[in-house]
Amino acid sequence: MVTRGAERSFYAPVDGELQELQRRLLQVGNGGHPTFAAAVQHLFGSPGKLLRPTLVFLSARFGPSTDREVVLNLAQSLELVHTASLVHDDIVDEAEVRRNVATVNATWDDDVAIIVGDYLFAKAYALAAVLPKPEVIAIVAQTVFALCDGELNEVTATRELPTETAYFERIELKTASLYAACCQGAALLADAEPEHVAALGAYGTSLGLAFQITDDVLDVAGDEVDFGKAVGRDLAEGMPTLPMIYAVDEMADPALAARIVAPGKSAAEVRELLRTIRASGGVERARARALAFHDDAVSALDALPPRPERDALREIADFVVSRVR
Repeated sequence: MVTRGAERSFYAPVDGELQELQRRLLQVGNGGHPTFAAAVQHLFGSPGKLLRPTLVFLSARFGPSTDREVVLNLAQSLELVHTASLVHDDIVDEAEVRRNVATVNATWDDDVAIIVGDYLFAKAYALAAVLPKPEVIAIVAQTVFALCDGELNEVTATRELPTETAYFERIELKTASLYAACCQGAALLADAEPEHVAALGAYGTSLGLAFQITDDVLDVAGDEVDFGKAVGRDLAEGMPTLPMIYAVDEMADPALAARIVAPGKSAAEVRELLRTIRASGGVERARARALAFHDDAVSALDALPPRPERDALREIADFVVSRVR
């Protein structure tokens, strides 16, 4: 069984594939430098929710092709892309904890973390290169381009509150693009009907947007133990997210916007700003926006044939907006 979140029924249809994926992830560092092997065990010894590979395995069930090895390669490739991007993100953010576990940069140092992230990207590309459909290989590459674009947009942005539209553009690149790749890429590999490929791609995009907004809400209003990382990290870094954007709009307070994007906040300033944002109505408004994207994702599933895998995808959408971590 999946070692984390196994109580979620949406894992059940693809439990066998997830078990095999976990075995393969733990072997990624084999044969390399001992530090790679140690870092891989550190990263995958306590796996996360494995939502992205679950999406790959479920989406592949909507086509007639059943080459399990090919689908496993895509799932592993995209999970490695995701993990590599997190390793690099943690360096940029100077994060010390993720999923209640010390980050690679905190366990070793930034230099090791950079190389480990590069190693995982290389492993992901090697897996993608043997996929039988060039269009799916291109999806993997385009997803990495999107992740890089989103990250650069974030780190090079001027210190001002973005518009809602700019925020959505950034999270579509940084988060939703990978969810869409999992669903659309798997459907293409499985030779699904074009309308089903399109529906799964739309589902993945909306799901990814809902996931990121919920993540940003939790960073403002979540519990640190449940969330698995420090609350208020985005605020401490001056990185505005949707609940902050809505808080400024609700309060019509330009001074609040300047305080949110200001660097070098003390812990006391972060706590005070969190209280202000939570009291503004911005958190509730952001939650409502996440629910709207959830509804878009669920609506996209209507184009798919009724089957247990469609029900599982619907359950994933429900979980994404109801989670506490």
